[in-house]
Amino acid sequence: MLDWQPGAVTCGDSGDRPANIAALDLVAPYPQALALAVPPAPMIVSFDIAADGRAFNIRPAAGQRSRFDTRDIMPALRASRFATGAEQRGCRITYTPQLQPLATADLRTIARLGASPGNRLDKAGWQQIAPGNCREQPSAAPLLRAYPDRRKLTPIAGDRVWTYVRYDIDAGGKPVGIATAISSGDAALDAEVRTAVSKGRFAGGPRTGCGISWRTAPASVAAPPLPEGSESAGNTACEIPDRWERKPVLTYPEPYRQRAIEGWAVVRYDVAPWGELGEIKVLAAEPSSDFGEAAVNVLRRARFKPPAAGLTGCVDRVRFAIRADEGDAPADDDATVAD
Repeated sequence: MLDWQPGAVTCGDSGDRPANIAALDLVAPYPQALALAVPPAPMIVSFDIAADGRAFNIRPAAGQRSRFDTRDIMPALRASRFATGAEQRGCRITYTPQLQPLATADLRTIARLGASPGNRLDKAGWQQIAPGNCREQPSAAPLLRAYPDRRKLTPIAGDRVWTYVRYDIDAGGKPVGIATAISSGDAALDAEVRTAVSKGRFAGGPRTGCGISWRTAPASVAAPPLPEGSESAGNTACEIPDRWERKPVLTYPEPYRQRAIEGWAVVRYDVAPWGELGEIKVLAAEPSSDFGEAAVNVLRRARFKPPAAGLTGCVDRVRFAIRADEGDAPADDDATVAD
């Protein structure tokens, strides 16, 4: 299992002595279940801090590249919060990898892994959180299941909240000994899931060490303002009605979608007489360079209807926004049951 640990944050222009900056909430990247023989090199990220306390202009430090195993580092930094007020420029942070077998990982790391997108704990992981015989076959059969009241929960921008509740089942099928085993610390979610568990009923008791995990989708983090000035204006000859032979299809950068982080990119390109787009260049992208790369990939797959002549200096603004129905997963995706 790979777990990236964020280090200290320093800010300051090249001519200044960097100052340490305390984060109000420095969000750690999601742990990853990866089969690696040796840990990767530390990842250094450069960024600025806006007056609203959010990181922007996030990019790998010079000489480094974003890789598959670092995919949540820059989204996690955008989800972090710093003090509001004056902007901070020339900031840097180093993420140090920790590689450890899942069997020897501490309980909180195991719980974070199980609560991260696309992951579920296996029986061995659940046995560490809720030890008992609940996972033995034949399993206890749910007769009645209740769910937390989402109206009482407040999502966090850019980050999931999660909880694991353990319980036993008595001979009559009623959950007893209900307790929060470990959680991210959201008291409202902890209480709602305990209440939901108490209303359930099962066949096949008595059992010990049953458990359920619940995680809520994050609230969206709005993109920084998109520039509309003349510095990002393009060739007006490119603004042809019904110009697309193959329209751009927006593909959201998955690590940012998982954290509901919005962004944009301003991209310049040329169009060949046969409609192919070339010389695609990112003029600006926020809150991280990843949105620029995503916008380039969107335009590479698009195609103009062949113009009368080639076009140069075309500019498009690509916006990545979270849909209203995208921030909340169905309940059967949120709940991981190990009964």
